[in-house]
Amino acid sequence: MSVIVDKPTDKPRPKHRLDRANKPKRTRKQKQRLATNIFLQIFAMFGIGLLIYPDGADWVNSLGHNAEISGYVRQIENTPPEQRREILNAAYAYNEQLDPGPLTDPYLTEAEDAALDSDVYRAYQEMLRVSGTEAIGTVNYPEVGISLPVYHGTSEEVIAKGVGHLYGTSLPVGGPSTRSVLTAHSGLPHAKLFTQLHDAEVGDIFWISVLGEEHYYQVRELETVLPNETDSFQIIEGEDWVTLFTCTPVGVNSHRLLAHAQRIPAPEGEGERLVAGDGISAGFPWWLVIFIGGSVLVALMLFMPAKKKKKKATA
Repeated sequence: MSVIVDKPTDKPRPKHRLDRANKPKRTRKQKQRLATNIFLQIFAMFGIGLLIYPDGADWVNSLGHNAEISGYVRQIENTPPEQRREILNAAYAYNEQLDPGPLTDPYLTEAEDAALDSDVYRAYQEMLRVSGTEAIGTVNYPEVGISLPVYHGTSEEVIAKGVGHLYGTSLPVGGPSTRSVLTAHSGLPHAKLFTQLHDAEVGDIFWISVLGEEHYYQVRELETVLPNETDSFQIIEGEDWVTLFTCTPVGVNSHRLLAHAQRIPAPEGEGERLVAGDGISAGFPWWLVIFIGGSVLVALMLFMPAKKKKKKATA
């Protein structure tokens, strides 16, 4: 005779399911508080992001500028010396035949040839051209922290990403009876560009690198002029000058800050060489540390459970 044993109909629940089942549901008030805290967290992160955006964006742009400079260096190194010499000779010939007319302030309007995309302007854009890069050189001004690629023309696209060469002035290859004029924006929220040019001082030395040659210049004069006051851009017979300029005051842009520099021999220990390395270091991204640290601190303040006070023992 067989014995029938009743089997339990319910299997024991896993511990984590029991815990979940026993966990008290959030009240409506708690849900509202959680939603408010999440909103405050997002709002705080957005606010911190706005505060650090200029530093973060400039850091990213510095990496881009360094990559552009490195790419330019590599392309120059891969260009045969005889080809570099041929390109330079064409630039020297361009400067000798240059007949500077009235110059146009690029922050007000484009030069007529550039605006019309004339044959003359397209021919200019082929000068100093090396395959594999849009840059035609670099400007390095360590005293104020500027290290940027140089491009043809002064369109808005160019002067918002690097240094533009003012069409109608000498190409930046040096030589007697030349003046090259280079410009870039100041005070952009995403990049400093020529913002630090406001820290320039008479006596500072910077250099321009083109096709493996470095030309050193010393700042002789700083001046502030109204837009379209371009008399000081004139070539001085027999001399080699470069003018760096940008808008001033930053954010107002009613005037132009000009730094006029004259060619000098290479400082001792600085022979002619290809532009070195990746320009000025972008530095450590402290802006990212501030963003992460600030976000974590706000999260702790909003979401960390409050400590319950111990009840005093009654006598």
